[in-house]
Amino acid sequence: MRIKANQYYALNGAAVLLLFLTTPLHAHHANSAYDRTELVSVSGTVTRWQFINPHSGIWLEIVDEHGTVAEWSGEFQGTLDLYRHYRWNKNTFLPGDEITLTGYPARNGTNTMSARIVVFADGKEVDVTTAPD
Repeated sequence: MRIKANQYYALNGAAVLLLFLTTPLHAHHANSAYDRTELVSVSGTVTRWQFINPHSGIWLEIVDEHGTVAEWSGEFQGTLDLYRHYRWNKNTFLPGDEITLTGYPARNGTNTMSARIVVFADGKEVDVTTAPD
């Protein structure tokens, strides 16, 4: 049996399509690692800011009322949203900046959060869950 060129391409195209449709697709993960029933706030000094995809991150050194030092981290959405909506970039936060982060804490008890609100040292508050008007 001889297969014509157009039949060959059609069969190969159908095979590729079938392979694609039967392969599990990995959707973007949800924020299931965070407890969305409570909010925590921490104030401290920026030690690191990563303006990267898929999620930007910030690290703060926190000193509690007893003088104990701890590190907290906050996870944000990707760079495109942060730049487009708030004009944030790789220099938005610098080591030594004082800020307050409010967000959903990690379910596993670590000092990390899904950041929702940032308060800068000058009092400017940015809610990163909603795009500005």
